[in-house]
Amino acid sequence: MPALRLSRRERRTVFAGATVSIVALVLAFGVVPFARRWSDREDRIAASADRLARLRSLVANEGELRRIVAAREAADAASGTGRGILVGRTPALAASALQSAIQDYASRSRVTISRLDVAGAPDTSNAVLPMIPASLSAVGDIYGISEFLSRLQSGSPVIEIKELTLISNSALREGLIQLSISLRAPSAAE
Repeated sequence: MPALRLSRRERRTVFAGATVSIVALVLAFGVVPFARRWSDREDRIAASADRLARLRSLVANEGELRRIVAAREAADAASGTGRGILVGRTPALAASALQSAIQDYASRSRVTISRLDVAGAPDTSNAVLPMIPASLSAVGDIYGISEFLSRLQSGSPVIEIKELTLISNSALREGLIQLSISLRAPSAAE
């Protein structure tokens, strides 16, 4: 059987194809994974350096931070705004405190609450403290709604808003907005 001889041009084409294939394999299985690991390593180093700098700053300013926290706690105690966590002998009493806080925020913000439901068992699934769920519907103008949301965000107790819906309702007086919120707040036994 005679040997199959390739012309010079065919040999160059086969050699070029083999070279391109080898270079592509080296890039795909060598260079790209190495570059990705290197980049991930550099990101982890940068994050660790940032975390270390923040920790060093906290340690260096510990005395001042403790003084600021003590001053804020004293101001909260003096103003009667309470703590960030609902406290009650039973979950029902803590839920009552949450209901009172929400109603107070609404009255200060000139928002009318049409439905406020704090009934339900505290959620203990993914939290350190039991979370008391609540849902509410309210009506107000844009200024009242924004003030109400601001009070929920910055007030005491700490409130986590899980779902928020705003609807401009043409059936209501012009300029009024209907608000629906699903929220929860941490509670602790007294």
